[in-house]
Amino acid sequence: MGKTTAMAFPSKREASSEYIFMARSSSSTASSPRIFLRSLITSFLLGIGDPTKEKYKSLGKLFKFPSKGILGVIMPLPIKDVLDMIADNTRRRGCPVPIPEKDAYGWADGLNIPRGGETVLFTGLLYQLIPYIDSLVKYLEGMEKTSVGALVMKLGKVAGKVIDVTKIAGPPRERVEEQSRIVRNIAMLLMKSGVSFGYLYEDDMYSGVLLHDLGLDDDFKEHANKVYRKLKEKGVKTIITIDPHTTNCMRKVYPEYIDNYDLEVKNYLEVLSEKEIRGKDLKEEVVIHDPCVYARYEGIIEQPRKLLAAAGVKVLEVPDKSRSMTFCCGGPVESLSPSLSKGVAGQRIEQLTSMSKKIVVMCPICYSSFLRVKPDDVEMRDISEYLAKGFLEG
Repeated sequence: MGKTTAMAFPSKREASSEYIFMARSSSSTASSPRIFLRSLITSFLLGIGDPTKEKYKSLGKLFKFPSKGILGVIMPLPIKDVLDMIADNTRRRGCPVPIPEKDAYGWADGLNIPRGGETVLFTGLLYQLIPYIDSLVKYLEGMEKTSVGALVMKLGKVAGKVIDVTKIAGPPRERVEEQSRIVRNIAMLLMKSGVSFGYLYEDDMYSGVLLHDLGLDDDFKEHANKVYRKLKEKGVKTIITIDPHTTNCMRKVYPEYIDNYDLEVKNYLEVLSEKEIRGKDLKEEVVIHDPCVYARYEGIIEQPRKLLAAAGVKVLEVPDKSRSMTFCCGGPVESLSPSLSKGVAGQRIEQLTSMSKKIVVMCPICYSSFLRVKPDDVEMRDISEYLAKGFLEG
């Protein structure tokens, strides 16, 4: 489990190390702020964290919680029960939250994408799942603010075994349709560029990346092997991924958990960038948010900028907080501490809007995190929307 290119959940030794919490914060090559968050979560789960100690207070200062540090904003919910809920759902339903089939695969209706093949578009379902994950986060955020919340989570692990988040608060249809449109645009961009690929439809599966990010290694290994077996049964040799988390998971993490892993993994931004496509001049100016996973772990930095430039979009950057030094969006820790996630996202929005009130993102989790905090006068779009406008329209 030692490849540095894959995101690893910290061990007990790492989580209890002063190095994780203090030395990295002042390093010019500092790791993603998510490392701090995961280390803290691990400490609480393993019972080795003392939130009164200075290292935890320094973490609070990093994310600007001066009045109460990290205390009062993190972990009022019983973490293990939230993790159990996510693991149980993934084990029983294949996803961390339930999603209707039409919302998972309906984006492909009418595109006549061939079924299967050696090269397939593997969505990982993350874009499609985001509206449902948002509903869960909203529900947990409400529980987090009440003294009853922890009790409800404790009672027979009710949330994991009985509660269906779609019954609690179904996502707005416009959000579901927005995510479907993004995936559809990506497929159409690939088709327009002459890329030959198929789709597995109902056999398109969630990668399990959240299980890995949250340190649920046994559950992740079981799920990853299930996904890999399905892809091999279908004769797949190459997958084209569409989001940073699925890309990193399938390309860098899966080989650590699966013997003789031999899938070729390409990201759609890499594929499109190689095609040297030109679009109409949109004459737009935006500030770009680099997802941690693309920039730090996959080296996908220049490709999106090249594609935006080809569509006539001028890209601005936050000085010292872009490219490989990008700042965390606050996810995917939102399922464990919605309020902490919201605080981190708010800081990033302030940084981005200091450059422009038009933000381009490349990750569904980043989009979701920012959507919770961005002012109404700020316009935010997924990169695929600009590319579709530049390359598919007119």
